[in-house]
Amino acid sequence: MKLQRLLSTLVLLWFVCAGACGAAEPRTALVIGNGTYGQGALPNAINDASDVADVLRRAGFDMLIKVDADQRNMVDVIQGFGRKLKANGGIGLFYFAGHGVQIDGANYIVPVGSGINSERDLRARAVYVGEVLDAMAAAKNGLNIVILDACRNNPFPAKTRSMEGGLARLDSNAGTFISFSISPGAVALDGDGRNSPYTKHLVAAIDAPDLTIEETFKRTLKGVYQETGGQQTPWISSSFFGDFIFHPTRTTAPTFVPPSALTTPREPPRTAAPQLTTGTVPALAGVYRADGTNPDGSRYRGMVALTPSGKDYTFKWWISRQVFSGTGRFAGRMLVVEWGQKSPVLYTLSAGKRLDGEWADGTASERLELFAGAAQSAISAPSGRYRVTGRNPNGAIYSGAARITSDGRSQYRMDWTVGPTKYAGTGTLEGNLLTVDWGSTTPIVYAVAPDGKLNGLWAGGGGEETLIPDR
Repeated sequence: MKLQRLLSTLVLLWFVCAGACGAAEPRTALVIGNGTYGQGALPNAINDASDVADVLRRAGFDMLIKVDADQRNMVDVIQGFGRKLKANGGIGLFYFAGHGVQIDGANYIVPVGSGINSERDLRARAVYVGEVLDAMAAAKNGLNIVILDACRNNPFPAKTRSMEGGLARLDSNAGTFISFSISPGAVALDGDGRNSPYTKHLVAAIDAPDLTIEETFKRTLKGVYQETGGQQTPWISSSFFGDFIFHPTRTTAPTFVPPSALTTPREPPRTAAPQLTTGTVPALAGVYRADGTNPDGSRYRGMVALTPSGKDYTFKWWISRQVFSGTGRFAGRMLVVEWGQKSPVLYTLSAGKRLDGEWADGTASERLELFAGAAQSAISAPSGRYRVTGRNPNGAIYSGAARITSDGRSQYRMDWTVGPTKYAGTGTLEGNLLTVDWGSTTPIVYAVAPDGKLNGLWAGGGGEETLIPDR
């Protein structure tokens, strides 16, 4: 009996350790910090690289680190990193602290001792960021994370013609998560303390237990934005929609293991939030109801249309009599939306097509609830006669008929008959969303479904309507 209890205890401990002692997948990282430049020295870059390497070791990464590397050393270590990542698989991470520049839209990270005196020197003696991405992509591993705290003051402003400030936008491929310390084209701060503002908050976020990759970089972005008073906003782009946690601690290990576990092989338990799983690109096109809180604490409600625009989404809000527009880009299962105000909005994609948003400065929040999704692919344009059912803002139900006609150039005319009353409006179709102005303060916005139905919101989300083809 005592032996059986001892064996049960040992099996339980093995399960717990399997879930909590280190990462389940291989993790390989290359960290480079260049600070001792002949001109434009960066006192914090080496500290930044050292602190990032330390926190990644604690997160289970097999580390390669270089400081004050010249071009030959940088190229060699990048190639070696690519080979190691290909052999190990799993997770790859590249971090660079130092000077970075863009020339004609191409990004370069700058070695030390480069003797750069012209634009030609920069092209020949700096390291093209594409070399890093190619080395990581060739590994064909599960997830690659690229972090560039490299948008600091350009030390060569008078010696180049095609160079622009900061770095150029870098779109991510499948399975890649990219973060810059500041938005493309802008210049980041080196910081007055031990670290740059970006790396300071990045290290703290990576070290926090059980944060998803999106929450890690969201916390970093908010910390930098708030510390710098909005002067610096980190940039994130990702086409990775799976789960990854830098520092997992929670487990689902059972508190009791039955005797059958002693003879039946079992896989170790997985963490409560998987460290790495695959995911699919969310389909977000549609019409949403918005419910939010302004910086002054007042509440608002409205409606929002999300329309695909390449890899991004166009946002359009109707809040009371006001109309706002913005563009959102994916950062994993998060959308970062720039909307003309200083503070971007960070939306987390939740279950049931709900988007939970928070301003980067922490002063306001918003929740978007999907009312109707639009077809994801091209379908027949709306046309012909429809049966109408709807609900007024006061809750009253109505029904009637409608007719949609097109001029063949994405312009539409709608005519409704509801009881004895007739209405007319004109609209435009974009991304399977039909927006119709009909004389009210806000339009009616329909999401066109694959079966041809149109489901729409009007009166700022207070009213709703469905059109069913009358075939």
